[in-house]
Order: sequence, then structure tokens, then C-alpha cells
Amino acid sequence: MSTNNRPGAAGYHPLRKIRTALAGIWHAVFRDVTVRYKLVVSAAFLAIAGIYETLFHFLFVLAVTGVMLATEILNSAIEALCDYVQPKYDDRIKHIKDMAAGATFIAILIWYIVLGVVLYELLANAELFAAAGHP
Repeated sequence: MSTNNRPGAAGYHPLRKIRTALAGIWHAVFRDVTVRYKLVVSAAFLAIAGIYETLFHFLFVLAVTGVMLATEILNSAIEALCDYVQPKYDDRIKHIKDMAAGATFIAILIWYIVLGVVLYELLANAELFAAAGHP
């Protein structure tokens, strides 16, 4: 572990961490089609939720979108690392990749459900989960 990753250490700068993170996101978006298309769909739904929905709905869509995109990026990183470590077929690597894909599937499924509910509420002009006694 590098000693300049700690706050106060010589050579440490918090902007370097932000640049590194943004470089990772850029790499994921421009090198991975699945991340890119989900980012585009997410941006569209976030814009719709921001314009037509309440702040709570917008923040909820933002939260599930963030979790889904983070999981998708981690899945891509795990797959790339597995392919680098073991380029040949290996049952252990297959199981690792399957588990990462399973985590991504759960996040995407929840994301689709939330987006579906928000879209339905917008198109039907209805609140599916309104509190009792409130319109």
C-alpha cells in the first residue's frame, strides 16, 4: 500500500483521488457498452423524475441508479481482472464471474422495478404507494 494515500502524507492530494475515480468511470462508460446504455437510460429517467416527480421519487431513482451503475462497474472490473489473471477457462473463475453477474442482476432487477413504477405512475397519473387518506 502506498504511503501517500493517507491524508497528511507527502504527495497526498484529495483531487488525485477524485481524478482517479472519474478516470475509472470514464473508462467504464466509454469501454463498456452495458454501462454506457444504462447510463443513458438512467440520465433520461433521472431527468423525467426531476421534472415530473417529487424530490423523494427523484432521490429514490437516483439511489437505485447509483447502486445499479456501481454494481455494473464492479462486475466489469471483476470480469476484466478474472480474464487477466486466468485467460483460460477455469471453473473457479467461472463461479467468481457468475457471482458478480448475480449481484449485478439483483441491482438491475430492482432498478427496472423502480423505473417501471415511476413510469407507470407518470403515464397513469396515479400514485401506487400513496398513504391512506392522501390523494
